[in-house]
Amino acid sequence: MSSLINNNQTVATSNIIDTLNKTKLFEGLEREDLEQLASQVVTQHYPKNTMVVSQGDESDSLYVIMEGKVDVFLQNDKGKEIIINTLTENESFGELAPLGGIPRQASIITVTDSLLMVISRQLFMDTLLHKPSISMCIIERLIFLIQELTEEVSSLALDDVYNRVVRILYKHAEEVGDKLVTEKLTQQDIALRVGATREMVHRILKELKTGGYISIQGKHITIEKKLPPGW
Repeated sequence: MSSLINNNQTVATSNIIDTLNKTKLFEGLEREDLEQLASQVVTQHYPKNTMVVSQGDESDSLYVIMEGKVDVFLQNDKGKEIIINTLTENESFGELAPLGGIPRQASIITVTDSLLMVISRQLFMDTLLHKPSISMCIIERLIFLIQELTEEVSSLALDDVYNRVVRILYKHAEEVGDKLVTEKLTQQDIALRVGATREMVHRILKELKTGGYISIQGKHITIEKKLPPGW
């Protein structure tokens, strides 16, 4: 985590502009527009495991992640949770909120210490919404979110637990040399993403490890060879 996350430090306008410039939602904005927006946004530090927004909230700000990582999750009235996405630097969330009248559709919690840019509804409406490039980016972003959510719902409805676990392993893995290695994922992390118990995830990972398909080092899982289609 860099020095941007410091309660006693004012975030430089140049850092805000740099983040906006790398955020897909703001692609196409001219330098003058970026500078105008950067001069008015608020930045806020959130410690690890802090709830940023809660499902059903009536708040209307849009957020951009300058540093850190957050989980997007749903929770029912019995307290059962499922994580539907993880977002990191230069990504945004809450794009629907500034449009007004739409409660938060999911909860957001920080996974690490995070520095977030907060764009109020008023700023969004006054500065951004009238710009065609932003309007198109919002439409494209919403299409992407619908596609992503459709895939998640389809997986939960049609795939068994094993195939949902496989999907998560591949989704959260990056190439390291000639292997695929996941980011830090505990068995509970995986369970919350696939809608299963930690014990079931443990059994699946144990058998994959025994079969030589994966190796586990701390919270990182290495995919040693193509995972089998069924369990």
